[in-house]
Amino acid sequence: MVNWTIPKGWVIELDRRVKDAVPDRYAEVVKSRFRATFRSVARTYWRGSARYCPLCQSHLRAFRPAGIAPRPSARCPVCGSLERHRLLWLYLTERSNLFAPPRKRLLHVSPEYVVSTRLRHHPAIDYVSSDLESKHAMVQMDITAIQMPDATFDAIICNHVLEHIPDDRQAMSELFRVLKPGGWAILQSPIIGETTHEDRQVRSPAERRRVFGQRDHVRAYGRDYVGRLADVGFDVLVDDFVRTRDASIVERLGLDLKEDVYFCRKPV
Repeated sequence: MVNWTIPKGWVIELDRRVKDAVPDRYAEVVKSRFRATFRSVARTYWRGSARYCPLCQSHLRAFRPAGIAPRPSARCPVCGSLERHRLLWLYLTERSNLFAPPRKRLLHVSPEYVVSTRLRHHPAIDYVSSDLESKHAMVQMDITAIQMPDATFDAIICNHVLEHIPDDRQAMSELFRVLKPGGWAILQSPIIGETTHEDRQVRSPAERRRVFGQRDHVRAYGRDYVGRLADVGFDVLVDDFVRTRDASIVERLGLDLKEDVYFCRKPV
């Protein structure tokens, strides 16, 4: 029996293979049709009622394990979304004004493919995605030195990015600078313990994984993360959005009960 599961890194691998085999002018069409076909087959194979993915709107019999230390029921087998992606989407649709008039200019830092595809062509959003290296982003950008004017964006999404950046305070300052007064940002990072731990002497991928939890993390944030965000000027709401929902819904959507939403507003 074929296991129709989205493999880790499948978008990057698909891009590589299409680039090698298909002329550039046809590449996006080929990739789009492949993804649509793959998801259609996977949705049929995994069909059920135990789980629901709000991003690809699939009713499923199970989510798949994911992570370095595998987390059960973490990854959607159809679109590849993880707990943090589903939380972000639910929060955007249920708690934010992103999709309400007037049209908003949104910066999406290091865009997750599964989220970006839902936002990029939305009629209520003037969408800009950025990344330091990824070719999937619209703009190549270092968020410690954003080449855009002050007060450019109404909203910013920066989901599990800052723990990778050596000068995170400068990145936070830049995100604050390009946000309009009264605008908001969702700035998510994994929180481990009470106090942030960082050590510039920890450099090798193996040591970073041991000390910070992942080979490309440069720190492990604690609950004092909110203080760092406030230091650059943000008014920070630590929203326990997930824990306000019924336990059966949390399980069905595959959310992480421990993850709060860091909803950061720039004062007017």
